[in-house]
Amino acid sequence: MATDDAGDKTDEKVWDFDSYAWTDRYDDMVRADLDMYASYDDVLDAVVEIAGASPSARVLDIGAGTGNLSIRCAERGACVTGLDPSRRMLAQAEAKIAAKGLDVQFALADDPFLRLPFDDSSFDAVVSTYALHHVARKSQPAAVREMMRVLRPGGILALGDVAFRDSDAEKAMREQCDWLDDEFYLYVDELTAAFAETGAILEARQMTSATWILWAVKPLAARRGNDPA
Repeated sequence: MATDDAGDKTDEKVWDFDSYAWTDRYDDMVRADLDMYASYDDVLDAVVEIAGASPSARVLDIGAGTGNLSIRCAERGACVTGLDPSRRMLAQAEAKIAAKGLDVQFALADDPFLRLPFDDSSFDAVVSTYALHHVARKSQPAAVREMMRVLRPGGILALGDVAFRDSDAEKAMREQCDWLDDEFYLYVDELTAAFAETGAILEARQMTSATWILWAVKPLAARRGNDPA
């Protein structure tokens, strides 16, 4: 499988989260990890705040995992749907939701970013943390289009993930640390262009040396060719 200059694989990679030893201890792992998951709670809190999760808001959490982001949205009164490809992780999410007396609709989805089983404009907000980097970089623009498709006009898409300004920034980071894997970490510059193709303006906030919050509002109407920017 080919690799790009930053060390990431350029082709599709198969993920089988239910086969990994760490799946059942994900929560403990992220709390102890001060590299990839540095400021983990702050990142999730920022995504929820930016997304505007509020009573009766329809929120889609993609890559819901063990439910930590979904729980935060549900605690604010949002109507949350969570998708994830891992049965084992969703089982943990459902147990935590039940223990808290919350209501979140979780569902298995083999390819949750690229094939969302929902109609256009189904959600007020789409959120995701530490998940989009599992999508091959060449497919991330398609993932952006699919997420924006299910978002209502005026709705907010908010992401938190390991990201870099561009490939050069990732290369520089790899020279400083040894924890970066062969995953498809996000490039802010490339995603800015992907969002622009949908008519949206991507906003970005760097949280740690390798973690960013990215968000955009879906335009209320498609811009026509002669309309001013």
